[in-house]
Amino acid sequence: MAFSIKPFDAALGAEVIGFDINRDATPEASAELLTAWLEHVVLCFRDQALEPADFVKLAGLFGKPRPQPLQRPEYTVDGFPQLRVLSNRHLDTHGDGKQIKTGGTWHSDHSHQQDAPRGTMLHALQLPSHGGNTSFTSQHAAYKGLSAEKQELAKRLRVHHIYNSPFAPRKMQALSAAEQKHAAPDAWHPLARPHPVDGRLSIFLNPIRTISIEGMTDEAAQEVLGEMLEHSTQPQYRYTHQWRKGDVLIWDNPQALHMVDHDYPPDELRLMHRTLVQYA
Repeated sequence: MAFSIKPFDAALGAEVIGFDINRDATPEASAELLTAWLEHVVLCFRDQALEPADFVKLAGLFGKPRPQPLQRPEYTVDGFPQLRVLSNRHLDTHGDGKQIKTGGTWHSDHSHQQDAPRGTMLHALQLPSHGGNTSFTSQHAAYKGLSAEKQELAKRLRVHHIYNSPFAPRKMQALSAAEQKHAAPDAWHPLARPHPVDGRLSIFLNPIRTISIEGMTDEAAQEVLGEMLEHSTQPQYRYTHQWRKGDVLIWDNPQALHMVDHDYPPDELRLMHRTLVQYA
């Protein structure tokens, strides 16, 4: 291959070095990237000056890019329903009208969907002068770090995910009635979720969406979920990405939680394109 893969000095993550979308969009490259993605959870491509079509093409090496679940004029990229604009200039127009601080607590994307996307891919188009890092956890490593007793407990439990849990640490943006019907389903997932590719188990939780555990009181469920979150987000399971313009990141949602820091100057633009990837 013309590119190489270098693991980060962290619990997860690797950089894809020397990748060129015009040269490397091949079945052989896709196979190598998929193997690295499963192993490293987060992959970073530096200095990618991609047009929307190229970004979708890159995502297609990992699976099938899927239409975004929430489409509003300010989110759309003309001609590309698979893309969404992420900007700190967007406002909660159906809610309090304030700036939307997307992703500011630990979460896994769209876990309230039964067919939650495997991958999320971001392309950094414009960044503030400082701040705005994104942190990730290895939920597979966190599962392996549990005691045998807690591993068995996690394998027995099924968790209910909804659009915005009443126990969530932050409010999701408000939806219109039409959006509520389309974009806010609910789903049950095992707490120790087998990866669809090779069956490896990961702690699958999402504090903004998990509302209950089958057969438990709300109080007991939140205690279990809180303990699992505290365990999963320990430093030995984490990687924090310091963004550079042109970075493309893709992460494996079944194996990762992520969170963005909203510590950058609010008057400076943070602009990205996002796509979601279904299983290959």
